[in-house]
Amino acid sequence: MNKLLFVILMMALSSPAISETVTVNVTVPIINEEPYHRPYMAVWIETPERIGVKTLAVWHEKKKWLKDLRQWWRKLGRENSAHYDAVTKATPKPGDYQLEWNGKDTAGNPLAAGYYFVCIEAAREDGGRDFIKQKIQLGMHTPQTYVLDAKPEIGPIRIHIK
Repeated sequence: MNKLLFVILMMALSSPAISETVTVNVTVPIINEEPYHRPYMAVWIETPERIGVKTLAVWHEKKKWLKDLRQWWRKLGRENSAHYDAVTKATPKPGDYQLEWNGKDTAGNPLAAGYYFVCIEAAREDGGRDFIKQKIQLGMHTPQTYVLDAKPEIGPIRIHIK
């Protein structure tokens, strides 16, 4: 097969999912404990091969404790602080928070249509740690909604693709 034809075929098969918006509604639960420490949380996108492609949010107080978000830290946090600094803020109070993602990776390139995972991790001093992962499909061009049950450190999650 001619090299140019191969490149064109590969581009056609990996059509970008640029027209879709993924909205992730994250709930920080109310936990009645003394002392109460707000959770550190990370929300990111990864491939089925468990490769992190984009951090949507990192909520923390002190950078030195980010490694307690073990899953996120190993995939995206350890060596990419320039990529997550823009989506970092202090740990929020209990409540509902909305994040939007445009289907692009950390470098701003549209991801190919296909399956990905929305991952949410929380760790709390003197508390527990939780991890939630939901498989999504980009490139379907039809609305999708996923509702995930709460865990002790992460409230209910709602993911909508439009």
